Amino acid sequence: MKIFMRDGFTCQWPGCGHVEGNTSLLVADHRRPHRGDERLFWDEGNLWTLCKPHHDGAKQRAERAGRAG
Repeated sequence: MKIFMRDGFTCQWPGCGHVEGNTSLLVADHRRPHRGDERLFWDEGNLWTLCKPHHDGAKQRAERAGRAG
């Protein structure tokens, strides 16, 4: 919730900016995959708000291609 509030309940994916009050349609996502690194997992600077479509689509494709968000 802290990340959603910080980001104004707004998707941070470049060019999106979708505002969503229903938090079940948002994801607090790790910009860089933490891969078990607790420091990255808990680092609020490594978290951003994404809408479900960007998290489940564009972000997953970027990670599979070896790019972080």
